[in-house]
Amino acid sequence: MEFNLFGKAVKIQSSKVNQSTQRAVGWSDSAVSATSGFYNNISAKIATEISKLNFQHVKYKKNENGIDTLQSMDGSDIDEVLNWRPKGHLNSVDFWSDVTRKLMRTRQVYLKPIYDKDGNLIDLLINEDEEIDTNETVNLVSPFFINSNTSILDSTLSSIATKLQQGRIKGQLKINGLIDTESDEFVQKAQNTLNQMQKIGSVNGLTVTDDKTEIKEFSNSYSVLNDEEIKLIKSELLSSYFMSETILDGTASQEEQIYFYQSTIVPLLNQLEKELTYKLISTSKRRKIAGNKYYERIVIDNQLFKFASIDNMLSLIHENTQAPLLNLNELRVLLGLEAIEGGDVYMTNLNSKIIKDFSELENEEKETNEKTN
Repeated sequence: MEFNLFGKAVKIQSSKVNQSTQRAVGWSDSAVSATSGFYNNISAKIATEISKLNFQHVKYKKNENGIDTLQSMDGSDIDEVLNWRPKGHLNSVDFWSDVTRKLMRTRQVYLKPIYDKDGNLIDLLINEDEEIDTNETVNLVSPFFINSNTSILDSTLSSIATKLQQGRIKGQLKINGLIDTESDEFVQKAQNTLNQMQKIGSVNGLTVTDDKTEIKEFSNSYSVLNDEEIKLIKSELLSSYFMSETILDGTASQEEQIYFYQSTIVPLLNQLEKELTYKLISTSKRRKIAGNKYYERIVIDNQLFKFASIDNMLSLIHENTQAPLLNLNELRVLLGLEAIEGGDVYMTNLNSKIIKDFSELENEEKETNEKTN
């Protein structure tokens, strides 16, 4: 839409913002397109990691002499809703993806549990009501916000805009001198001229030039993003969410995967575990009350050992039998397995023994040689 105001053509551009992509649909600026594309990839990656999780409803049996053993409650009303029911969406994966995307756009997301007349959980919906009773809802606070008004994305985009503008040429300054490619004399003279103009202009907004200096300000900017600017947008956006580009293209190393998962995904999983356990399991079932043999939890697998290779895991198991630092149940938990009855024991190689000093090894070697001879 264009208007002729005060003899000048003024163009006004407007568009509705897509709440899913945080992009104005009608804008075609190259920076907007690139930024939106990278942000969509980041958002999709985080949502994918959350949506493929399994929410385990478990019951622990208290063990006074070791790790509390765990019993899966697959098939319970809570397991049915968290893992299987579509929850107002196409399926459960779509639901958790939507929750994650909302957490990247808004500070708080509220989930409303629905119960039947017998108190069984039958659904879990994203609360869209204006009035919310936070005592009755599962309350999630986004880890992607710096404060209540500023998201990580907002801060990153401001940083990108500032850095992109720093390299823009806004005009030309013609000074009394010849461009010399062999030395920095011309560059120094131009910088000194600009510094003096800014120093004088800081008094009342007006500056002066000599009769041989001419300023030509560009009225339009004709440019597209170059490779360096594309790299800047990538770097700023990815690092804000503790990611590298290899995370997106599937070539990340074990260290890069662990860094991203531990910094971006685990904080959200810890919050989900606590809030879902607190709001979906009654106090009497959740607490370790004296005289109560069992207590319940909702557990999400956030062990970083999932990124270890099979060789790494076999090496850990082998080394643990040479010098057992972990008992069998502790080792099973690290492997993502359930603790078992009788598993609070240490497994060791019978060839290993405890010695007080190295002299014992010498004596043992002499005794072995004597028996052999």
